[in-house]
Amino acid sequence: MRRHRLLSSALLIALVALAPAHAAEPPSHDEARAFLRSLFVASPYRLNAIALSGEIRYRLATSAASPWQPPRTGEQSVRIDAEGLHVSICADCGDEPAPSADVLRHYLSPNAWVRSDDRDIRSFARLHGRGRSVRTRMEGLTEAVRAHMNGPIDYRHYHDAATALQNRSGDCTEFAVLLAAVARARGIPTRIVHGIAYSGRFAGRAHVFSPHAWVQAWDGTRWTSYDAGFGPFGAGHIVLAIGDGNPAALRGLNRATRQLRIVDAAQIQRDRDTASK
Repeated sequence: MRRHRLLSSALLIALVALAPAHAAEPPSHDEARAFLRSLFVASPYRLNAIALSGEIRYRLATSAASPWQPPRTGEQSVRIDAEGLHVSICADCGDEPAPSADVLRHYLSPNAWVRSDDRDIRSFARLHGRGRSVRTRMEGLTEAVRAHMNGPIDYRHYHDAATALQNRSGDCTEFAVLLAAVARARGIPTRIVHGIAYSGRFAGRAHVFSPHAWVQAWDGTRWTSYDAGFGPFGAGHIVLAIGDGNPAALRGLNRATRQLRIVDAAQIQRDRDTASK
């Protein structure tokens, strides 16, 4: 149950962080729950563990008047044709170009949310981010963040990484900014991705994609996903936006999510080049 609740506030920022400065109170639990339910995207099928661990090709539709499409990543390819928007997701489905040196410097630098220069963040990173390879360090940091964030779930706020570390509580957004911060403190460029992730049951709804946030780390060759809140990355993670932790990057994302519809989802069997639902 806990991991499902962690999906809760990746896009709640429209109610909190992007609200007017004079707003008196954060949304109530019921208000937040209703807002999140308005962002759910129904899945056309039940997606089992085997499908989620492999490749899934989605056909998406949107009611938006202007063209919109999710970003390409190393794990997500995007194609548009007469039938609509096609998104394939697996460990190596994408063809995102390598980032420039300036982009990598940006995703290595601290900011107001990803506070990788904080003393406590750096101490946590040194303790848990050991290993020679980026993968080994990221796996250690991901597990350490998951274990550390054992406090109460609070999906009405968007706290920075240092606050999340101190409070040991939050939801997927706090898990993501904290993981990004400790990774940057270990010299690993990281970016925060926002999108939707599949859940068999969440908030009274079955087989839905719910707002979520996780981290992608640059390993010298490609961006790879690490998810401290939900668990291992899988084909049920659909990226809708990429940012550096600044909630301003999510402007317009709520509207795009509400207009999104998953028309079809096919499990791909690469060895036989066939698909089954």
